[in-house]
Amino acid sequence: MTATEETTKHDVIDRLTTTFDYHDPEYTPETAEIINRVIRDRTPVAYSPAHGGMWVLSRYEDVKAALRDHETFSSAEGVHFPRAKGMPPFTPIDFDPPEQARIRALMAPPMKKKAIRDLESRVRALAAELIPPIVERGHGDLVAELSQPFAISALGLALGLSDETQHEIRAMTNTMWRYLSTEPDASRFWGQYQPILAGEIRRARENPGDHYLSWLANVRVDGEFLSDDLLCSIMVSYCVAGHANTMNTVNRVLWCLGKDVDLQYRVRREPKLLTQLPDEALRRWCPTDRFTRVTTRDVTIRDITIPKGSRVVLIFDSANRDPEQFPDPEEFSVDRANSHLHLTYGHGIHRCLGEHFARMEFKVLLSEIARHPVFRLTEEPPVHFDNGRHIIFDRLMVRFGETGGPYGETGLQADASPTG
Repeated sequence: MTATEETTKHDVIDRLTTTFDYHDPEYTPETAEIINRVIRDRTPVAYSPAHGGMWVLSRYEDVKAALRDHETFSSAEGVHFPRAKGMPPFTPIDFDPPEQARIRALMAPPMKKKAIRDLESRVRALAAELIPPIVERGHGDLVAELSQPFAISALGLALGLSDETQHEIRAMTNTMWRYLSTEPDASRFWGQYQPILAGEIRRARENPGDHYLSWLANVRVDGEFLSDDLLCSIMVSYCVAGHANTMNTVNRVLWCLGKDVDLQYRVRREPKLLTQLPDEALRRWCPTDRFTRVTTRDVTIRDITIPKGSRVVLIFDSANRDPEQFPDPEEFSVDRANSHLHLTYGHGIHRCLGEHFARMEFKVLLSEIARHPVFRLTEEPPVHFDNGRHIIFDRLMVRFGETGGPYGETGLQADASPTG
């Protein structure tokens, strides 16, 4: 980096530390980690005038307390901010009790432990189908050929989505994130998403089957079907959250493995790493950087009073790298004893509904890829933010086999790291 580029980077960090704005074009995966850390270390309860004003919490203890106190930190005005008018709420995260509990119960069946156990063999077969063609060729893009189809197809198995809708999910999600916080209304993107989901609901009612979507579309509450608006809201939440975070985490885990062949051999020898590795990756590189809440009363944190009605940003990335909770937090260590305490799955009543399903997916995919030769990165993968919060790998190019090194013959620097 040249002196001019270094100065520019420092200027960006200084500006966005003072006026925090995760939708600023210069808030990138590269700068975000630094900005989030500086805010946490300097001003753990910070105020930014961006988007009409918002408060920022970045310490582990404070973020966790806010997640636990849903009565003070409400989700009912939407956790995504800013947000295009006309976009339906995401269920159940955009609801407070008692509606939140009612909707969560409707969403729970495919994410219960028995349902996940029953589905595990089919998810394993999916991984076993996707991996060998890449290995046999000897090289490939693990985003396009593995993580993306794996995450979407596994979700389709859990919900009962048609092949046609599965093929549309990634494009629809990309469009939604692109415009959710930049368009004045949701018609530009929701008009494309809603008819596809409505078609799935219609299919499930006309041709009921033995899957969750069929049950959901036909269940009656107080003698009535669920409204189409609620059904679409549930489906869009599942389609987006159910594949994007899984895909992004799988990419991060594969990236970690691709630059550390010794770690790949450890995964083969130590089954405990099938859970410890994803947890540490989720802690160190939170795939969803933040959520927001709105205060229902004046609340004092660290001697600073946040007024009633304030938008509050909870930075998960910063909380997960708080040295008071995680010693040497910048270090990625699969032997860290408390990685599982990360806040990436949330906390309190809104803790991720699909946590156990995601853990099964990670375990299955890691165990299946460990059955094949080791692989190495052939280039440093480009990453970017979707909607200022989802860290996306554009590609993950690898080569399988013992010969050669990461990035060809040049070797991989120990500190090389797509930030986020």
